[in-house]
Amino acid sequence: MVLSCISESEKAILKSLIGKKLLCIKSELKDSWNRIFGNLAVITQDSEVEVRNELTETVYFDDMEDVSKFKIRQITSDKPFKLMVEVPVVETKIKETISDIMIIQDVVSVKNSEESCIYEITMDDAVIIKTTESAWVISREWCLEEELIFVKSANYKDSVYSIDDIVAEWSDEDEGIKATCKRTEVSLANN
Repeated sequence: MVLSCISESEKAILKSLIGKKLLCIKSELKDSWNRIFGNLAVITQDSEVEVRNELTETVYFDDMEDVSKFKIRQITSDKPFKLMVEVPVVETKIKETISDIMIIQDVVSVKNSEESCIYEITMDDAVIIKTTESAWVISREWCLEEELIFVKSANYKDSVYSIDDIVAEWSDEDEGIKATCKRTEVSLANN
């Protein structure tokens, strides 16, 4: 199985934000579908953390391919935040306390017409910043692109790329290839 997940040290960086006042999120200007390219910064009263959706060389079926995955890092004066594209930075003001950070993780299994597993990958598809008043969803869609979707959501489960869409993208009826997807939610407040 291929693992394309946020590391334990990256989870610790995210977990350190729980209980802090979320002041704003810095990103490029969202398009009309709430998409941005590549990265954003989560700003609290005493910390800045970058969330990136970065292409990373990964085993992809029988080859090595650039597959996007979340990367998390602490922003420092030595390594300041910079957008992955050269456009103005926009601040989404929030001013709410972070109560939890959830990671939405999918295990995608791809089987051939003989029901033999030909590929399996575990990947993180969303980071949900839950506050005392709302939820902020940072999610990915297709695994070969660096786009992110960034949206405030009353129901974060509806704002994450659907399991049905993931299964459709990984399946190929003409080739007899069928995918399944098992989704779990990892609460960093409870880990």
